[in-house]
Amino acid sequence: MSRDRPWIMVDVETSGPILGHHSLTELGAVVGTPERGVIDRFEVLIAPIGEAVRASRGSFARAQKDGLPPAEAMRRFAEWTLPHRERRASFIARPAAFDWPWVVWYAWTFLGDNPFGFKAVCASSWFEARGRIFRVDLPHRAVDDADIQLRHFFAHG
Repeated sequence: MSRDRPWIMVDVETSGPILGHHSLTELGAVVGTPERGVIDRFEVLIAPIGEAVRASRGSFARAQKDGLPPAEAMRRFAEWTLPHRERRASFIARPAAFDWPWVVWYAWTFLGDNPFGFKAVCASSWFEARGRIFRVDLPHRAVDDADIQLRHFFAHG
């Protein structure tokens, strides 16, 4: 891994597993490089798109009370990522198969565009390909989860 390559670790909290039925309630991201560590953080609560709740009830309640409309939240995320995307930062998530589709779906649905692309590296798969397991304890607050995971990825990936 290049020491100066920028990475954006993304983490989401949702009210359940089904895109379009459940809601993305929190979007957290941190950007950094292996050389510099974490450089910046982004977090937003997103107002639910419906009442379906199967998971993350606390996050759902906070998002109902203080969440931004989804279009505004995604616009802010796009603006925050822009200078990092211009530096060719790679998106990473754990597991990317869950987190990344939420980002892409919300971008297309509420921005009418997807400035983030379709590719995100899966941190768990990265570790498994090297014969290791990505194991960390998370508080399930999106930005803190992203921070913990990016630091672990840099330290052990």
